[in-house]
Amino acid sequence: MAKDLEITLTDAPDAAATAAIADGLANYNASKGGLRDFRPLAVLVTDPDTGAVVGGLYGRTSLGVMFIDRFFLPEGLRGNRLGSRLLAMAEEEGRRRGCALAALFTLHFQAPGFYLKQGWDMAARLDIPLPGTTRMLMTKKLT
Repeated sequence: MAKDLEITLTDAPDAAATAAIADGLANYNASKGGLRDFRPLAVLVTDPDTGAVVGGLYGRTSLGVMFIDRFFLPEGLRGNRLGSRLLAMAEEEGRRRGCALAALFTLHFQAPGFYLKQGWDMAARLDIPLPGTTRMLMTKKLT
């Protein structure tokens, strides 16, 4: 059967394609692990005048782990504990959802110091092909 399948490489999968993969994996995980608890998570910062999202974070919770996929605040909103508040809100929601661990990736020029100050630990350093650039896996126990 595999020889009759078409394989496509793309940088723009449509929603149906990503849903087929995500749902297939979720079903498999549920059949093996007995749990299907994937939920998106976002903490958003909006401009009160326009209602536009200007920053925040988003990720997901699944199988007892909260993952932060992206976290961004414009430079003008940094340095006033707003980032700390957003991260604390996400961590609390992770706890509420039963997560024991949180995880994220950051680059050495992004915010590893910020996460360390918030009680996160450096779990791994990944040297990536871009010279002088290091990606870090950071984790925090939520329990």
